[in-house]
Amino acid sequence: MNLPPVILQKSKGTGWSLVLSSIDITRGVVTYVDVLSNRIIEAQEINQHIRYRGRKITISGSENVYIKKTKIMPELTIKIENNLEYDTLDKSLTINKSTVAYGPVQLKLDGSVEKMETLHVNADLNIHDLAKLIPFIPEEFRPERLSGSVETKFSLLGSIKEPQLDGDAEFKNCAVALKGMTKAIDKINGNVSFTQNAIHTIILNGVVGHSKFSVHGSITNLKKPILDITTKIDGDLNDLESLTKETQGTKMAGPFSVNLTARGTTDNPTYSGTFTISNAQIDGVGLASSMKNLQMRGTFQKDGAKIDECSGNIGRSDFSLTGQVSDFKKPIIQINNKSQLIDLDELLPKPQQGGKKDTGKALPITLLGTIRIKKLIGLDMEFMNINTNFKYENGIIDLKKCSAETFDGKVNFDFYYNSKKPEPYRISTRMNSISAKAILKRFLKFEHIEGRLYGMSNFQGNGFTRKEVTSNLSASGNLEINNGVFRNFQFLIKLLSWLGLKDYKEVKFDNMICNFKIDNGRGQIKDWTLSSSIGDFLTNGTIGLDGKLNLMVTSTLKKNQSNIVKKYHGDWLFPFDKNGRAIIDVIVSGTLSSPQFNLDRDKIKKRLEGKIKDEFENKKKEWGNKLKDLFGR
Repeated sequence: MNLPPVILQKSKGTGWSLVLSSIDITRGVVTYVDVLSNRIIEAQEINQHIRYRGRKITISGSENVYIKKTKIMPELTIKIENNLEYDTLDKSLTINKSTVAYGPVQLKLDGSVEKMETLHVNADLNIHDLAKLIPFIPEEFRPERLSGSVETKFSLLGSIKEPQLDGDAEFKNCAVALKGMTKAIDKINGNVSFTQNAIHTIILNGVVGHSKFSVHGSITNLKKPILDITTKIDGDLNDLESLTKETQGTKMAGPFSVNLTARGTTDNPTYSGTFTISNAQIDGVGLASSMKNLQMRGTFQKDGAKIDECSGNIGRSDFSLTGQVSDFKKPIIQINNKSQLIDLDELLPKPQQGGKKDTGKALPITLLGTIRIKKLIGLDMEFMNINTNFKYENGIIDLKKCSAETFDGKVNFDFYYNSKKPEPYRISTRMNSISAKAILKRFLKFEHIEGRLYGMSNFQGNGFTRKEVTSNLSASGNLEINNGVFRNFQFLIKLLSWLGLKDYKEVKFDNMICNFKIDNGRGQIKDWTLSSSIGDFLTNGTIGLDGKLNLMVTSTLKKNQSNIVKKYHGDWLFPFDKNGRAIIDVIVSGTLSSPQFNLDRDKIKKRLEGKIKDEFENKKKEWGNKLKDLFGR
């Protein structure tokens, strides 16, 4: 609208007046541009009719408000229809059925603002398709799925400075899958009443699969929300399997129910209620067999839950426990478990082709506590009366201070096993009077020694079969075997035969003390001392778990055997101690089944020159003291 400028000047004549009765704006455009933020808001198709009737001004019409796309908001066009009346004397505004709409979202307003201070406004906000709101939700909170409709009626009362909000919202057939969820909560129906400071009444119902849930309660003091909400769920665990991306691959089935009340502030709520699981089955949590017959009941308490009963089976293995749960966001479950039988072969996943293991997803929880097991079997071993502290976190099993009866004796050990990256595992053991034959036969297929074994060892390896152990094992430790005997040990038979001592198929010994180290299947022997019925032996070098030898053996034979060797090898030159015992240094190569023996003439020469003395007794005393400190014997 362009008007020519009016030039003011004096004039004579009768007076005149201008009466403005109406203004019409047709297809108007108003544009706002923020150059710094590149934000554009433009009112288009402005059609307004302004009428002056005495003291009142009416404004009616429509316009479209266009907002350009930004980083956080999509492009949108808002349609506005208005019908307003302003009283110039009372300074009051009347709103007659005005609407603001964007796609499926429509806001209807009517009411008044008295003296431009006091509100009497009623509004209807209807969202016919919640899915259309997804682009307006920040990406970090954007749900995977959102649908349904919401009808809201509310009023604004009080003053403009301190408005009072009061309303109700009705949810119809809504569904939502929050970010990270792979399944939606469906068929959400119900009502919510609210004010500006609180949500007074919450009545919602819905389903996850075929499982039903309901939410009732209120939230007051929205600035620092205070909860009083009760949630009830009744259904089947099958509806919860793979609910989130973290639990995809987990299979569950079995009826469950939850009755949970949360009261208090959102940052420190207090929980109460009950939960039960009946005859459930869970699979795909890093175990070789399914968890079956799962029975659980308990109560919610303060910031966690108490497990009054939890029992079930994993294959033949059974468990029965009580415990406590804390931190629901990252659950920490502390339990005390008792089992009659645990079968490791049904717990630890078996290798697939290519050596990989199908473990499924690790449970997104932390388990810790104590375990008592009457009998544990598997991996060709058997343990009785096991007591241990344990921890399970992110698929990692960590046993601490475990005691058990096995191999006809007692063992204390720590065990570390990662079901997601199962190689290598780690075992630290402390053995007390176990059967040397039984344990060596199990792990190394060596059954030519008997006696009671004491000591400590640290193992790290890939796999538990004999083949895997012999090819990958790394270990270190100190061991002692007492009151033992070698039976048909071909290496010892051939060594003694080479010395001239024939037909020694059985050699008894008082004790054998050794320090060993194994790296990737190759053993390093350091100062093995053997006090036997035919003499003392000190051994150093390496023995491969494949049988290859590189050893230095010093034998201090008893007098009778020394005389036999002296007679048999009249051309040998070797020293004798003050008790008439021959000291013979031997280099051993070849393999355990086919050893080769040669005199260590350089070492024998040093002995004859007096440069080496009391070697056996010194080493025996050194390692014996270490084991004595360990076991207090």
